[in-house]
Amino acid sequence: MRQADTALFQAMQDKGGGPAWVDAIVRLQRPFVAAVALGTWAAQELTMPTGATEACSNFAAVVGFYLFGDRTLFYAGKAGKSGK
Repeated sequence: MRQADTALFQAMQDKGGGPAWVDAIVRLQRPFVAAVALGTWAAQELTMPTGATEACSNFAAVVGFYLFGDRTLFYAGKAGKSGK
């Protein structure tokens, strides 16, 4: 199961075969998209009386996992194997 997940993530990472400049532009857009998504969520949380919409909160959670989740899971898995 893990090998299938790893193969899927590797295929998503290696998506392409396009020119190098296209890959560079895509990689440069990622921080901007994350900032817009988290900024929208924060603005909704601060200004809307009921808080952010469910869709916006879900997307912010996805972006948060994209930014921090893989490292967290990596370190948690590493700590679990070493017995810490």
